[in-house]
Amino acid sequence: MISILFPVHAGCALISVSLFIWRGAMMWIGRPLKNSFLRRTLPDSVDTVFLTSGILMAFVLEISPLDSHWLAAKIGGLLAYIVLGAVALKYGRRKWLKRTCFIAALCVFAYVATVARTMQVLPWQNLFNI
Repeated sequence: MISILFPVHAGCALISVSLFIWRGAMMWIGRPLKNSFLRRTLPDSVDTVFLTSGILMAFVLEISPLDSHWLAAKIGGLLAYIVLGAVALKYGRRKWLKRTCFIAALCVFAYVATVARTMQVLPWQNLFNI
């Protein structure tokens, strides 16, 4: 089961962030997407599969965010990514705020992906151990 869920989850992560970057680039240059399928339906569908596969993997592997600090950090990062992305693409009123939230959302996504890969809450701490 994991051999199916993991590639689906990782693939959805790649597609999700690619769509976010594309929509953010359109926001950045001032050409918002008019097509509702590309603006809402496709990203929401990918994110639903992404979240569902993550929940199923945690269930199958019997990992709880209450017992696993790295999973709790990943979920917290996901919530921050969602809020920042919503401000960047929808709710931000000023261009500087939208752009700042877009860059911050990308940084948070990189953190979440690194936490998922290393299973460490502070994945960069081993980089500086000499």
